[in-house]
Amino acid sequence: MTSARRDPLNWLWVAVPPAVTLAAGGLLLAFGGPDASAVLLPFVLANVVVHGANYVVNEMRRRDEAPARAGWEFHRPFREGCARVGRLFAVGSVALVWGLLVDAGPVPAAVAFAGAAANFAVGCRGLVRLVRGTPTVRLTGGGVGVGARSYTWEDIQRVELNGDRWHPRIDLAVAGRARPVTVRPEDVDGSLLFLMDLIGYYVAHPQRRPAIGEPDEAVRVHAALLGARLSAGLAGGPTPIPAT
Repeated sequence: MTSARRDPLNWLWVAVPPAVTLAAGGLLLAFGGPDASAVLLPFVLANVVVHGANYVVNEMRRRDEAPARAGWEFHRPFREGCARVGRLFAVGSVALVWGLLVDAGPVPAAVAFAGAAANFAVGCRGLVRLVRGTPTVRLTGGGVGVGARSYTWEDIQRVELNGDRWHPRIDLAVAGRARPVTVRPEDVDGSLLFLMDLIGYYVAHPQRRPAIGEPDEAVRVHAALLGARLSAGLAGGPTPIPAT
């Protein structure tokens, strides 16, 4: 896919959960007095419920399969990315409020502040990726990019679909690495079967790699992978491209 499908309303998942968390924590700090920690537990439990709903609404959903595009870029589903960033900010806010409210000594407070800082740092990195539209997986003539790392085609030894029905993943065996590079469903807005076939195709056909990124090549390889699955009687993988 060349770009993430964006809905402006999904930015609310970034802003609202941490805003509500900080507002509630501010009220506790302002009016809770010395017994503020007594009301902190239901406050934290309420946040767990809110973010559980966030996960169910935004991440436990069926994903569309990726159509053919000139450049093979797979983004995290935009709504799920916004939800994840909002959850990180909110959890960081909970840790921050906990550190300020609970009078348990300097060590627990330091741990809480460190946890808050870690969540805010990861959340900010995710926010930058959302704003820039950075793909989580990208195929180029030189290799495969997964997150911020790139692996050359020559170093990719094989690609496998592993895990189980509920926790599938794609593993890339890369030369020089003791552990495989893993791509999970939440990392791509598209079919894992299609992505596995696509990477496997270019691993096995080095002569076609320079053409990656060209519209004709995208249509050609899409049709080849779809035809191979249909001929083998397999389900899943790329969906047919509608005639235009």
